[in-house]
Amino acid sequence: MKETGAKKTLEEARSKYFQREFRAFMRKAHGFDDEDFAAAALVLKEMVLSAPEKSPRVMLDRILSDFAPHWTKPSFPSNADWHHFLVPGVIVCALRNCGYVIRDEDIAEAMSRGEKLLGGSCGFAGACGGAYGVGIVLSIARKLTPIHDIERSETMLAVSETLRAIAAYPRRCCKRSSYTAIQVAVHELRRLGYERLDAGAGECRWHSQNKMCYGARCPFYPPGRDAGAGYGETV
Repeated sequence: MKETGAKKTLEEARSKYFQREFRAFMRKAHGFDDEDFAAAALVLKEMVLSAPEKSPRVMLDRILSDFAPHWTKPSFPSNADWHHFLVPGVIVCALRNCGYVIRDEDIAEAMSRGEKLLGGSCGFAGACGGAYGVGIVLSIARKLTPIHDIERSETMLAVSETLRAIAAYPRRCCKRSSYTAIQVAVHELRRLGYERLDAGAGECRWHSQNKMCYGARCPFYPPGRDAGAGYGETV
């Protein structure tokens, strides 16, 4: 989309506050539909289950990089619902790869819970999927249910801390939210004794694909780049 057309699309998208209407509009604007996302989700889940990395962030970036060439639609989405299940999936998988007692069923359960969160929940429900993923990870790692008392409260506090960290940056970015959620989850897990787990670090490799990138204001933006770069208003 040309710049002027993209700005027009953005303004029209902002006016569609019903979730189903917004979703259909955005899918049409970018040339793919829910069926495309469903097919992609199946592949991404298999990639998580077979991933060997011990760092969840390294795993996330590698999986998305490996998958991107197989996306046959006009553009590879920078922001997509699949982050909702990828975040808990890669963290729980990394626990398995670090030698902790984690089964494939636990990883699949984490992704199943994550994908149930409303698409676009950051804007439609005030709860980013990344923060929700932190709660999923801690619940599975501690084998929690709604019947647990103190542990349940501790998990909700961790989720609220994640939401606060994500909300510090007003512009949408699923990568920034995912990286933030991974950092919080790993910190909490290490506090619980999962000390072999490491979040992983490094600059964001996706900034050029996100037309709404926050540029140098983002903590994961590559250092040394133009401070004004990436401050677009396009979708």
